[in-house]
Amino acid sequence: QAKQQLEESLRMNRSLHGDRNHPVIAATLHALDLLSLQAGDLIHAKLRLEVSLRMKRSFHGDRDHPDIAATLHELGLVSRQAGDLTQAKLQLEE
Repeated sequence: QAKQQLEESLRMNRSLHGDRNHPVIAATLHALDLLSLQAGDLIHAKLRLEVSLRMKRSFHGDRDHPDIAATLHELGLVSRQAGDLTQAKLQLEE
């Protein structure tokens, strides 16, 4: 049920904000990633995190920011679970 509610929230926010990057959309994608990760769906988790990371970087640029750090951390965990230790190391060190 949580996944359905988050997907509905994502749909509504995309309807409201269009294709523009928006913090609420980035946060919802990150939340959906956590559910995908718990379900073992690494492909969707990674895709959502990558989109979320691009959005967050568009808001905050190259400067350090906790939202970017949290997303990189999640990406590192997903890469590690997928067996891509080189990518995981890069993401966790960034």
